[in-house]
Amino acid sequence: MPPFNFIKQEIRPNTIPDLKVDATFRKVAKNAITFALWKIDEDRLEAVPRSQYGTFYDNCAYIIYAASLPGHYANHETITREQKPNVVLERYIHYWLGKSVSEQNRSNVVHKIQELDSYLGNVSSIYRETQSLESARFLSYFKKGYDVRSGALLNAPKRPRLFQLHARKWLRSIELATIDWTHFNSDYIMVLQTDTLIFVWIGRSSSGIERRSALAWVQKHCSGSPITIVDDGYEQAMSQETKELWNSLLPLKKRMVCQASQLVNEYADYNSNKFRIYKCNQRGRLHLDQLDVGMPAKDDLSDAHGVYLLDNYGQSIWLWVGAQAPQADALSAMGNGRAFVKKKKYPDNTLVVRVLEGHEPVEFKRLFANWLNVWQENTRGHKPVSTKFGKLDAHSLCERPKMAADTQLVDDGRGERILYRIWGDQVEEMPVSKTVVFTTNASYVVKYSVQCATVVPADLASVGIETIIYQWNGSEASAESISRADKFAKASFDALKKPGMFVQLYEFDEPPHFLQIFEGKLIIMRGQRSEMLYNGSVNGGNVLSDTFLLKVYGDASYNAKAVEETPLSSISSKDCYVIKTSHVWVWCGQSSTGDAREMAKSVGALLGESSLVLEGKESKEFWQSVAMYFNQTLVINGNGNSCSSSTSSSSGAGSMCNGSSNGGNISPTLSNNCYLNTSVPSKPRPPVQLFMVWWQQSSLRYEEILGFDQQDLSSDCTYILDTGTLTYVWLGSQALNQERYTAIAQSYVQNAPFGRRSATALAVVRQFQEPNVFKGFFESWQNDYGKNFLSYEAMRKDLGNAVPTTCSLANNGSPLLLNNKQKGFDGHKKYPLTVLIQEMDMLPPEINPLKREVHLTHDDFVSVFKMSFYEFDELPKWKKMELKKQFKLF
Repeated sequence: MPPFNFIKQEIRPNTIPDLKVDATFRKVAKNAITFALWKIDEDRLEAVPRSQYGTFYDNCAYIIYAASLPGHYANHETITREQKPNVVLERYIHYWLGKSVSEQNRSNVVHKIQELDSYLGNVSSIYRETQSLESARFLSYFKKGYDVRSGALLNAPKRPRLFQLHARKWLRSIELATIDWTHFNSDYIMVLQTDTLIFVWIGRSSSGIERRSALAWVQKHCSGSPITIVDDGYEQAMSQETKELWNSLLPLKKRMVCQASQLVNEYADYNSNKFRIYKCNQRGRLHLDQLDVGMPAKDDLSDAHGVYLLDNYGQSIWLWVGAQAPQADALSAMGNGRAFVKKKKYPDNTLVVRVLEGHEPVEFKRLFANWLNVWQENTRGHKPVSTKFGKLDAHSLCERPKMAADTQLVDDGRGERILYRIWGDQVEEMPVSKTVVFTTNASYVVKYSVQCATVVPADLASVGIETIIYQWNGSEASAESISRADKFAKASFDALKKPGMFVQLYEFDEPPHFLQIFEGKLIIMRGQRSEMLYNGSVNGGNVLSDTFLLKVYGDASYNAKAVEETPLSSISSKDCYVIKTSHVWVWCGQSSTGDAREMAKSVGALLGESSLVLEGKESKEFWQSVAMYFNQTLVINGNGNSCSSSTSSSSGAGSMCNGSSNGGNISPTLSNNCYLNTSVPSKPRPPVQLFMVWWQQSSLRYEEILGFDQQDLSSDCTYILDTGTLTYVWLGSQALNQERYTAIAQSYVQNAPFGRRSATALAVVRQFQEPNVFKGFFESWQNDYGKNFLSYEAMRKDLGNAVPTTCSLANNGSPLLLNNKQKGFDGHKKYPLTVLIQEMDMLPPEINPLKREVHLTHDDFVSVFKMSFYEFDELPKWKKMELKKQFKLF
């Protein structure tokens, strides 16, 4: 595409000509963990008192500075702690613009962040934030939500106020300058504060967690005043006295409530995995040259003297500045990003972020599929940690959840296992055998009983589960086999009467514990051998009578397996093979490790008496015996990549190499990084991410939670914990759509922004049944946390008992106390139109698919059918059916 030609700075000339560092900034300790907040009101820079953190005025601009150790997160409660000069810190500067901020303030704040950045050494990431569309990192600073007050009402006399509350994780409360129906939306919860009464209006599309947070907000900020809850669409159900007060401020005859928003921008960052990269070239004026790349990679940012612009299709704009780029380019990057937004006619509130090479935040790194080096790079003073399982045993895993999480080993794999083979629509239990053989054209279900090597109640509770249901799908398995295995595995999981976990995985994505239960000796054969293997002997005994070649992957019991491969295109000196002819040969390359050789020997021992053959010391008898599989011309000496042995066979070794970064083919590290912060994994993997997820209009929406802890998990929600090895779906005890857990995980993986394959292993855990491998990813875990959860309905009931007047509860399913004529329509629970037009299997259980229209509010009914329900009810049956089909309500 032709380059863009434009240059425009957000900085306006002659606003703050003195660019010396402000004295207020000089109070910030340069090398300390800290959190600071300043307000800009016209030409004044004021430090915000800690007691006012989380309160913003919409006519002001604010600056936030947060510094933390790598991999940690600061927030508004962070206490300043000085660090040694050689300690590396992550530094973030945010400038926040209120909805009504003046152009003068916009310009002033940009000058001020340049001062602060210069004072801190020009190594900070800079975020341009706007009211109601803040980044996940900004939101993580205010875990209890934040308030935006109206600057127009700052000095106004006391009068009724209207607040708009929304957002699932971090509640945003926005004070509105006027009281009017135009501010209402079915997504929101509105609070109308009067001298005598507090009205809480519940939008019908708002979520349970938003409603609970809103009631808690009202109790905190409006304590002492009676509270009346008003349901969207049921305003007429208020008592006469209450209705008169409401009508004096918000006349019901002018009622206008918009439908649920599509949330196109607010949560889109995690619903898209595509973006465009431009190289910025200064040729007198700014030119942007788009790079011709498919899946963006770290190597695309190749010029350390240059600046690159990443366009996430208008959802966010990232400016990457090379380490050797001129300081002028770093200073002008934010202005150029804003100019790009305007040139492309993106929304003015589009997030713009400037990052510097070597100081990229994790949100930026994960946009690239191959950018895994996101752990702390400063390993000075720390010894490398072995990737071997070593002395860790089942007892240690029971006692230390963080160790279990780091290794992804629930126990030592010695528990009882029952295996089922699914081929087509047939499910067959496999006899117990030391030799376990899977074929690539089938699916398998493993019921594993966790073995806890302790009787200490606290340790037993720490392990969390007693059973794991594994579902393994071969690379050649038919859709019929996978579907049948899905049903069988899910039925087995749902039928568990003891705490359990469900794990669905694919060939090449086996997690450590799955391989551990086979002691690293799992044999995976090509699908063509299926008939021979299972014709009268389901345990694979007939395999001993045939000839084949197995490549042994891994060097420990929790990362090793043997995969049939033929024909070979090359053999690396790092590889180990087991060749079965008239004799069993174990061939080990000269660069293979001793541990890898031991694993290969253990696989060979399963097949009979074996002989160890080392590269370069092969006998004539060996070459004659293995001629159909092996010859010297295939061997690549030295440091050949083991992935070079990728074959054209359907067993897909090449795919295994490609997938190793996500699954069990990489040795899990036993670093203490998760719990002692004293070392760094020698094989880095993406940092763990937590997302709140929910269904909206048949699409899965995500909201990331940075700096998460257990308190971020709510019983009425569903979350995804992405560990890089397994994608966990956590189901709250009160969450909706729990039966769709695999659809949730698969939708997330397919849309993840860092190029993960859809075959990534998925795990499902339920609240109060979390395994140690899940708990260990949280800083601290309390097994009883959440058992005192108070639902929105319970909170509402408590409020109803405490206040003198309250409207009828429509949301709890109870019919209103109305006359007989109204009961047929108003007595039904109401839902937004977007819910009612969904497919039948997505409808809430209380909705009759043939009677969807009775679940519309009166307003929605008139908007859709252009008549009231009572007029509609008088129509002939065929006419009603025709209209319902026309509007997708049948």
